[in-house]
Parts: sequence; C-alpha cells; structure tokens
Amino acid sequence: RRGGSYIYESFVETQGTDVKMYTVGPEYGHAEARKSPTVDGKVERNADGKEIRFPVILTVREKEIARRIVVGFKQYVCGFDLLRVQEGDSVASYVCDVNGFSFVKKSRKYYDDCAQILTEHMLASIMPDKVKCFSTLDPLVKMF
Repeated sequence: RRGGSYIYESFVETQGTDVKMYTVGPEYGHAEARKSPTVDGKVERNADGKEIRFPVILTVREKEIARRIVVGFKQYVCGFDLLRVQEGDSVASYVCDVNGFSFVKKSRKYYDDCAQILTEHMLASIMPDKVKCFSTLDPLVKMF
C-alpha cells in the first residue's frame, strides 16, 4: 500500500452527498447527509470544526435496508453509509460501509430515543413477563 494508489471497490457516482444512517434496533433509524468529499476533496466543517450534516428523509427501501442490516449483522446499535445514485428516472441506494456501535453526534432527539429504546430492550430481556409493549416511537418499517 505504500507504492501507489489502490482502488478496492468500484467508484459510485452520486449527486454529491453521502447519507449516514444510525439504527437502534430493527425499527428505529436516524439519517443525516453530508457533502461528499469526492466533490472537491474537502469535508465541510462548522466554526467548531465539526462536520456539517443535514437531516434526511429515508425512502421505504432505505428503511428496509436498515432493518435488514440490524437483523442480518445482529448488531442492535450500528451505523452505515448509503450512497444514493440516479439510475434513469429513479434513485437507487447502495450500502458502502457498515460500522459497529455508532452514535449520532450532537442530536438530543437521537440520544433521547436511543435511551428509551435501549431501556425498553433491556427491561424486556430481564423481565419479559412484565414488559407487555414498547413505547409509541414510530417504527422504522411498519409491518402489516
């Protein structure tokens, strides 16, 4: 790796943003976007040096991808990166990186939701006969 540049995966052309997704269980997700450093080689940062990110609304397909990652990797709290690619008249999403125990930076709502979900999950594990239902947090994917 010291003798030159190497490409380990195919380059995927996006519309200039990367989506960072954070899950807490198979039914909760938080997503943020950032300007992709592939645009100009730079990461946009605020006055405190923190990366600038924007809220994202996920598609139904992206929510299902999140659920499958949590279930498939058996990782209750995790994060992953999505690349949104224009394919004809639609946008396709590709997972390019799955991270272990990941948390959102600077989001009070995420931490409050995460604390609620993890508390309920732990209580249900140690007192299954006492916990009859979970909170009213909207599920990531509604199962019919």
